[in-house]
Amino acid sequence: VQPFGGEGLSGTGPKAGGPHALSRYAVERAVSVNIAAQGGDPALLNL
Repeated sequence: VQPFGGEGLSGTGPKAGGPHALSRYAVERAVSVNIAAQGGDPALLNL
């Protein structure tokens, strides 16, 4: 399959506005940031 005449298969992925377009944005993710490792003030972490 060569959509648009290319080899990268650029037209075979999920389409914008397709039936599954929002499902990839609805995945719950937990992000934690360790500010002490970035030079944060340890006294402020105990508040």
